[in-house]
Amino acid sequence: MADKTLPSGSPLTRKKYTPAFKAACVRQVAAGARQTDVARAQGLSPALLGRWQREALAEAVPTSAERAEIKRLRAELKRVEQERDMLKKVVTSACF
Repeated sequence: MADKTLPSGSPLTRKKYTPAFKAACVRQVAAGARQTDVARAQGLSPALLGRWQREALAEAVPTSAERAEIKRLRAELKRVEQERDMLKKVVTSACF
């Protein structure tokens, strides 16, 4: 398979975007800008920007293991807060 080249003879190279640039573009769309407008302004394909949005969404949604951990931590926090409240009542009633 031959390498792809431009008519001038120079090889085609794939453009690489930094994670910060991708995040900035996705944030613009999330803030209310139209996907096509952001893509056009940045010289991107709307499909590429859409893929970045899907990837960002997939990273933002917690996995089932993370959801289980969050549930466990919330239950533990509730228990600790109840213990704290009971200790406050004991301390305040002992002082008076």
